[in-house]
Amino acid sequence: MSDYASSCSTVNQEPGLCMPVKSCRNIYEIFQQTASTSGDLTDDHKNLITKSYCGTFRNVHHVCCLKSEIQLNSEGLEILTNTRCGINHASTVSRGLVAALFSFPWMALLKYNIGEPFKCGGSLITNLNEHMTYIEKGYVLTAAHCVYRQEDTIIGVRLGEYNISSSSDCTHSPIKSECAPPVEDVGIEEIIIPRDYRKHVFHDDIALIRLDRTVEFRRQLKPICLPITEELRSAHHSHYVISGWGRTENGNTSDVLMVALVRHIERQTCQKDFAVLPTLNEEHICAGGENLVDSCRGDSGGPLGFRDKHFGHLRFIQFGVVSFGINTCGQVNLPGVYTNVSHYMQWITDNIRK
Repeated sequence: MSDYASSCSTVNQEPGLCMPVKSCRNIYEIFQQTASTSGDLTDDHKNLITKSYCGTFRNVHHVCCLKSEIQLNSEGLEILTNTRCGINHASTVSRGLVAALFSFPWMALLKYNIGEPFKCGGSLITNLNEHMTYIEKGYVLTAAHCVYRQEDTIIGVRLGEYNISSSSDCTHSPIKSECAPPVEDVGIEEIIIPRDYRKHVFHDDIALIRLDRTVEFRRQLKPICLPITEELRSAHHSHYVISGWGRTENGNTSDVLMVALVRHIERQTCQKDFAVLPTLNEEHICAGGENLVDSCRGDSGGPLGFRDKHFGHLRFIQFGVVSFGINTCGQVNLPGVYTNVSHYMQWITDNIRK
């Protein structure tokens, strides 16, 4: 048997990849057409599916699929499409500003069992269906190096946080004062990382955390959008927004959520700055390094995003996951490197479920 997304030969002896049935257009359409007519599979279709079978992984049947027939997994895509996401009220940001309460409601903190409890960030990407037609457990997107650790173990996820040192987060203005509901500390049901992730090389530095229960939408707790359309996956932005509680430019961690605007850096330029590191490719996005603005170690796993059109509505889209940079974070003009979410949308939709 093959492994997920490994090379295989189709029934016609053409090169393909071993993919979930719902990610293989031509074979999935056979099941859809059969279901729509309430009929049975024809003998030819049964023969095609049987010979295409290449393994079962995470209880999902996989088939050898032509690369030209691979599509975003229909189940994962449906979950993301039906999630009301990316709604925030953040204004334009600049170097190292404190984020406004409620402005980045998808931010997550990963909790560990040793030392300081919060060492990495993440983003809530799915939750209750907007129309409440079904409920699925939420998923948090983060970096693989945040969950694949030898020195400690991740034991939970905190959602809806703003000021770590405060038990009650409030905002005050001449018009009104408002406080956020308590944070949500959620357990973990499953952690998923790419099969070929290699810790010290920082390729495939992406991970999904399936929470062990549902969490309700609140003003300070909502999911971020992902680039699920072709237009978003090919979008280019001159700047991005980063957010997190990691080290600020003075070398300290922040108890309050911080936000900054960072400039996109071309990979070729970025590679020169990181000449001693592995080759950067379409898996990576480079940004920052301008005016000493950069994401920092404590922000690992957090989102890099920007506003863009999401099915005709302006929403905040996550384009990157904080992956790696330099230990002198924010002290010299060098960019940070982010995992390119668009490059991993196939993997993401193949691994989330209701």
